[in-house]
Amino acid sequence: MRTAIIGALLVATSGCGLFAPPEQNDHCEELNRELRTCIGETFAPLSCDRLSPGDVDTISGLLSGLGCTVLSGAVPGDGDVLTSTCRLLGVGCEDAFTPAPVHAPARYPVLMVNGIDNSPAFSYSRRILQMMRDVGGHDVRLATVPPFDAPRIRAAVLWRHVQKVRADTGAAKVNLICHSLGGLDCRYLVSEGGLHWDLDDTSHEAIRSSVASITMISTAHRGTPAADLALGYLPDGDRFDGINRIATLLGGWFTERTLQEDVHLREALMALSSSTAKAFNAEIVDAPGIYYQSWAGYSRPFGVATTEHDARLAELCKTSDGGDGLSEHFTGSHDYLALDLIGTGEVISSSAGDDKIVPNDGLAPVASARWGRFRGCIPADHKEQLGQQNLADVNVRSGFDVARFYTNIAGELSGMGF
Repeated sequence: MRTAIIGALLVATSGCGLFAPPEQNDHCEELNRELRTCIGETFAPLSCDRLSPGDVDTISGLLSGLGCTVLSGAVPGDGDVLTSTCRLLGVGCEDAFTPAPVHAPARYPVLMVNGIDNSPAFSYSRRILQMMRDVGGHDVRLATVPPFDAPRIRAAVLWRHVQKVRADTGAAKVNLICHSLGGLDCRYLVSEGGLHWDLDDTSHEAIRSSVASITMISTAHRGTPAADLALGYLPDGDRFDGINRIATLLGGWFTERTLQEDVHLREALMALSSSTAKAFNAEIVDAPGIYYQSWAGYSRPFGVATTEHDARLAELCKTSDGGDGLSEHFTGSHDYLALDLIGTGEVISSSAGDDKIVPNDGLAPVASARWGRFRGCIPADHKEQLGQQNLADVNVRSGFDVARFYTNIAGELSGMGF
């Protein structure tokens, strides 16, 4: 009942003076104006060109009689009302644009590695794991590593996960799929300059030979201005503003004091800083015999982009193999950036000055995510890449299906003998 009520709150209200059932497209626009009056500037309007008059009639007819006060507190995480009308009411949904996966079990188990955080908002969704197992037939496991710590600490825990999976399954190797900071952990794990130096009884060859492939999703291999600002590395930036923005994203406990006193937190942010990335990349070189590939994510506040932005995005998303890197997932409509990523996304967007455009997913610039064989870009912000945000299964703007995406990755690895 509570879920149905919340869905209703997102699309109708009497306190804002909703009207009789709409008959034509201008009535949908009037509905948008009423909703904006209720919700405020965070409201992302319904797409009137995507909703038929009957859809709008259904929304207003079924869900009238609810007030602005409650409505304003029930906006979805990305501010897009259409995501909730789709998920809860089946109105305004989009067919999946992401190719349907096939049953093609990978030769080796797949370990999913988390990013800087492992809270529910930054964990792989159950739907991703279920589709990979049930549809793709893959042996998929979570390799949860400590949040807010340096790659050298996190990689040591990841190595224990790798050993356990190999012991449990008898597999000679594993495939690693690594999100965000997890990509740096995975690279550190297998590199000649990485983890084996921290272990007394394990050789580089023993670690390297245990990994077949490393797939990285939105990893900031060259750092991110969001971390630079929080650490005080941007000369023209307001460091305290940066700290506040990251605190909004990662939780109220994140303060100037914790940043100064928590060595582990600082090391995690250092790993994501542009100044540290250059030295890290020079030392943590790729290991021979392992297949490396990467994708970048992109998103826009309220889905609004310019011609200049999209031209720059198309340029950055070109694949290592010469493909455009966008056509497989981009329908022309942008993902709505999660509201709590808008602040950090703005930091990244403004980091190169007014005359340059920096496409990003709210935490990682597209250009920073390229590593190994770059496969292109996906229309999902840093959180939606994990299937979170309480969104519809298929993104209502782009048609991107994140569970299909990961299942297809594992299926491709299977086709390559991994």
